[in-house]
Amino acid sequence: MASRPEGEVGVAVRPHIFPGRHVLADPVCRRALAASVCWLATYAVLTAIGQGSPAMMLFVGDILYLVPIIASVVAASVAAHRLTGRHRRLWLTLAVAYTAQLGGESVWTGYDYLTTDGPPQPSIADAGYLLASVVTVVAVLTGFGGVGGLRRLRGLLDTALILLSLGGLGWQMLLRPQLSDNPALPDLVNVAYPLLDITLLCCLSIVGMAGHRSIPLAVRLVGVAAALNAVSDMAYTYQSIFTGYESGSWLDVMFEAGAVIAFLSAVVAVRLPQPPAQRRSFDRGLTLLPILTSTTATFTLVIFKKVTSETVDNLTLVIVAVLFLAVLLRQYLFVTDRAALAEQLRQALHEQERLAVTDGLTGLYNRRYLTQQMAQHEADTKPVSLLVVDLDHFKRINDTFGHLAGDAVLQQSATRIASICRSTDVVARYGGEEFVVLLPDTDEQQAWRLAERILIGIRESPAVDAAAEIPVTASVGVATHRDGDMRLLMETADRALYQAKTEGRDRIAVLSSARV
Repeated sequence: MASRPEGEVGVAVRPHIFPGRHVLADPVCRRALAASVCWLATYAVLTAIGQGSPAMMLFVGDILYLVPIIASVVAASVAAHRLTGRHRRLWLTLAVAYTAQLGGESVWTGYDYLTTDGPPQPSIADAGYLLASVVTVVAVLTGFGGVGGLRRLRGLLDTALILLSLGGLGWQMLLRPQLSDNPALPDLVNVAYPLLDITLLCCLSIVGMAGHRSIPLAVRLVGVAAALNAVSDMAYTYQSIFTGYESGSWLDVMFEAGAVIAFLSAVVAVRLPQPPAQRRSFDRGLTLLPILTSTTATFTLVIFKKVTSETVDNLTLVIVAVLFLAVLLRQYLFVTDRAALAEQLRQALHEQERLAVTDGLTGLYNRRYLTQQMAQHEADTKPVSLLVVDLDHFKRINDTFGHLAGDAVLQQSATRIASICRSTDVVARYGGEEFVVLLPDTDEQQAWRLAERILIGIRESPAVDAAAEIPVTASVGVATHRDGDMRLLMETADRALYQAKTEGRDRIAVLSSARV
């Protein structure tokens, strides 16, 4: 079996097939999906039955509620054990997050069953919940790895912009009017939940989905579970502040759905591994979202404060100033990222242009480039010379020393020819063991002298391959024209090369056209 790159354990899913078909085709995934749907439906029915019965609501909301969370911890731990690379780091981080959530929920259940007033505000359970939220954000960033430093920084700054904008609006317009002048620790904990939820949603959309393609199904399910949990958490915060929350309410069904999807994502990750998410060359960036959000928040905050108190307090001014500076920094990072991308594209285009005119083995120009350069000299009135250099008995070298040795002879001979020629000359591999040198503004005597230096350079410097010296000689045909007829120049140089071959090889032959 062929080895797989790190992080690509198992059979890769073909991209043109909908991944859901593989989930239904795998027996373990199919059973996990069926069990998850049945459990969620049963939980919803029991929630409906338990409304109005405190004992039933407590049992459903505290005891049964823990089942998919426990399953998620186990499944994520198995995934972290079996997978490798980035996938392993992702599921190890998620296992920690799910364990912290389970710890918080267990403490909450203990308070509900062992005390008459339920959990205090805040409680140890909140430490588990907040830790789970923070670690989930880290897991999302881990799952969408491979992002360049600038792009990741810009994504995090976008997240901070939206977080500060919505957080500032929510604080000034909704939360602050409901709180005392000196907010207590419970107030700060209640505010921390929606801020972490917004951070998670922004990381999912900006750093994750917008900057990647070919996202594995398991990672997408993790994103769905995290988003559903974040929305549920914000609804829980609203209820806690304004209406009150009870275990076993319909809101728990949303939390339960998030836990079920988290469990399914771990099962899919183990059973149907896929390559990690791939970074987009041109990320979607969601450029307008953070800018529009921060701009809208700025104007709304200022107008709200002017209408309600006829003045703008220092906190609002600080929020507006930070938003303004963050937008400027964000645009600077965006421009810098695009400039870096443009430079990469320029270099890639330059490399493609170079490869299009370069012989892959020797590094000399190829026949196409030589033909283009010869066409540019058709209108020259000055003499143009051409050398056709052919290595002698090259087939014998291949048969005796092998084709790899033959390649080494071609490479080293090409290097010697190029080192002898002038910077204005065009040295190209014409095909096989044949090289052509175009000599602009060069008469017959100058061409002869250059051909002689090439001949001596090849003869006196045997090629070396695997510590073996391979003697090499060459034959050179020389031709010079003044009328710009490049076709005739090539034909004449070819005839000269043939003459050098028939006269015994390892020599130079010169033929002149009647039109010289």
